[in-house]
Amino acid sequence: MISRRGFLTGTAGGATALLLAACSSAVEEAKSGSGEAGGTLVIGSLSDLNPATIFSQSLTSMTIGGLVFDTLVRLDPDTLEPTPRVATSWEVSDDGLTVTLQLRDDVTFHSGRPFTSKDVEYAFTNLAKDTAGSQLQAAARTIEAVDTSDDHVAVLTLTHPLVNLHDLLEFALLTDSDTEAALLAGEQFVGTGPFVFDSWQRGRQSDWSRNGSYWDAPALLDKVTIRVVPDNSALLSSVRSGQTNAVIGVSAQDARPFSGDGYQVENEDVFDVAYYIGANVADPALADKRIRQAISYAVDRERILDEVLGGVGIASSAPWPESSPAYDEAARDFYSRDLDKARQLLADAGGPPSQPVLLSYGTGLAPARNIAAIIENNLADIGFTVTLDPREQATLSPFLNSGQHQLWINPHGFAQLNPSTLATGAAPFKPAKNLSGYTSPEYTAIVDRLWTQADPESDTAAASYTEFSDLLLDEQFVIDLAITTNTNVYSAGVSGIEWNRYKNLILNRATV
Repeated sequence: MISRRGFLTGTAGGATALLLAACSSAVEEAKSGSGEAGGTLVIGSLSDLNPATIFSQSLTSMTIGGLVFDTLVRLDPDTLEPTPRVATSWEVSDDGLTVTLQLRDDVTFHSGRPFTSKDVEYAFTNLAKDTAGSQLQAAARTIEAVDTSDDHVAVLTLTHPLVNLHDLLEFALLTDSDTEAALLAGEQFVGTGPFVFDSWQRGRQSDWSRNGSYWDAPALLDKVTIRVVPDNSALLSSVRSGQTNAVIGVSAQDARPFSGDGYQVENEDVFDVAYYIGANVADPALADKRIRQAISYAVDRERILDEVLGGVGIASSAPWPESSPAYDEAARDFYSRDLDKARQLLADAGGPPSQPVLLSYGTGLAPARNIAAIIENNLADIGFTVTLDPREQATLSPFLNSGQHQLWINPHGFAQLNPSTLATGAAPFKPAKNLSGYTSPEYTAIVDRLWTQADPESDTAAASYTEFSDLLLDEQFVIDLAITTNTNVYSAGVSGIEWNRYKNLILNRATV
């Protein structure tokens, strides 16, 4: 997953001439609301839309997914239990192989076409395609058939029980099959959601108006504008100058100047931004797991949390936030800093690598850059030398698939959901073709046991979560560091901004 911080993070620098030229009328738009129904919410974004990524968790789906499209359910933020959306109820057979979804009968697409069970079938078929790039492709592919004989009932037949079924039901955006090509081309955005597409000026802004016939009561805002502010130093300044009135997903450090200054600073409650060190196990310098364990014992996670992430979140050597059913304090603290253990592990493995090891990171993420500097110093304490390797953010992912990488720093997500969603969907963890090149029959078997449980709350499921965590802690091809969330800054008078467990913006009850 790519964190929203990657496209909305910023620092409190001065607004640039480019920003002022691009947003000449934005001040009036941002001030058009009165804190009551109506008005325009102007959100600043570093990146423009990329419609081709709409079927994955991406910057685009997180920005407009909850505006334009609905989902079948919405996970409760505290319990992760599904609550009704377009699906009013769901029933899973005792063997976990049949799921019956009762659908609302009053949902229509923005085109006026009624929503039916065939649109549910289309949504899951879409996610199963390679071209969709969906992180829940594996889950979608367990659906071998959908009975659509009743327009308002969709019956799913699964190849095996799916422990993260509820995650899949919220992940699947209910897009319009009639306009798929136009959606991917960025020409039309047709859904059943609370906002309707108005216009898109590529590289500048997109505009969305209230859907007056929305089934779940029309939104309070008249309009939402996503304003592209393509300069990192100008983004937060756009809130201060009135060019925008919301910036979603900045770092806690960057938001500090706004505390107590007539603005609202809010930490999101979805702790899905987990910074980690990845290790390419195919590289001879990192092939011995004792080397990777030594790195894990050497790093100062508490310093990273406090100095880089503003103390928001937890330092953890496991990927799980406290809300996860897999969370365990012993796993969280398993690799508390211990330089003696780190040195001994290095010695047992034959000593540190003879040549400096490359430590790569994306320059678009300020936390990654600062974490890299701390890691460099931490590893020097045990005689392990790294060479910092900053890379343009857009080139980092291709590099991590090149086989030329060694160590890298990046955030991963999906741990805020069922553990199997991380295991089968997050690029650093997937049993096949993960970024570290790690594979073993044992790991594959553990993941298979993990995600084929019928009941996510059963003792058997809990045992599989522990089994998965134990292997991660032992192998350390993913060296988790700290789990944090995004911080939002709003101008005075903005309220009601929400998000789901996938960080899709929910603006149904937002006002300015």
